Amino acid sequence: MPNTSRSTVPASFKPSGGIVTPPATPDPLETVLRSAFDQGEPVDAEGNPVVEKQPITYTLRNGGVLVETCPSWCVLDHAPDHDALYPEDLVHEGAEIELPTTTIEGSRVSVLAARIMQWPHSGDGSGAEVPYMAIRPEASMGEALGYSTPDDVEAEIRRTEAHLKALRDMNARLIKARAEYERQQSLRPENLTVKDVRNLPVPVLLKAFGLKVFEVEGMPNNTLVWLDRREDGEWQPAFYIDRSLTQASRETAVRESLVLVVETMAAKAATK
Repeated sequence: MPNTSRSTVPASFKPSGGIVTPPATPDPLETVLRSAFDQGEPVDAEGNPVVEKQPITYTLRNGGVLVETCPSWCVLDHAPDHDALYPEDLVHEGAEIELPTTTIEGSRVSVLAARIMQWPHSGDGSGAEVPYMAIRPEASMGEALGYSTPDDVEAEIRRTEAHLKALRDMNARLIKARAEYERQQSLRPENLTVKDVRNLPVPVLLKAFGLKVFEVEGMPNNTLVWLDRREDGEWQPAFYIDRSLTQASRETAVRESLVLVVETMAAKAATK
């Protein structure tokens, strides 16, 4: 073997053995091109510098080692796996997303949790060796929907979008229901029309007119419904209804009586 020892250290080597490239005189054209095309350090979607993944050496339980580089999306800390594992137990996990909310009791719950996963050395035929989406409808449950492919995820997205549309439609109905409730709360007899009396629920009408209902056994002159004032500490408007009437007949009789009241009130207001 030839003697390769040297009595001096070349200028191209550091004492540690690393190669050092002597600085060269910069080319003006190269400087201009670098300035024009240099886009800076690569960054992720959040603007953080992209750190190139380094290979990790795992000791295998069945002997030997496994050298594996995490995919760019993996955020799992593999430090606990360095000691010993089986190749098929190695898993990569991406950052999880979820939809958190708080119940009226103050409990935190999350739904639609999802993350990208991969078991790169899986051999069970499940398809887990390829990156897939693990979707958990209820985040506190460990059970996912399965090894979801992009098509599977798209189908879930469409189902979720349909549910969100239904939720929007329900919210629109809620707005109308609250508006109707507020209108009913502010109802006054003088603001009611005959159409209102014929369409509003009877309990709403009774509340608007401040009327109570009393059932009686038989009415004079075969009268079934009578609108009068009753002395009960003070004079109060009240409906007297024959107990023999069915519920439908009661509602019809009450409406017709109140129609007469509204028409009378409107006639009096017109003469003023």
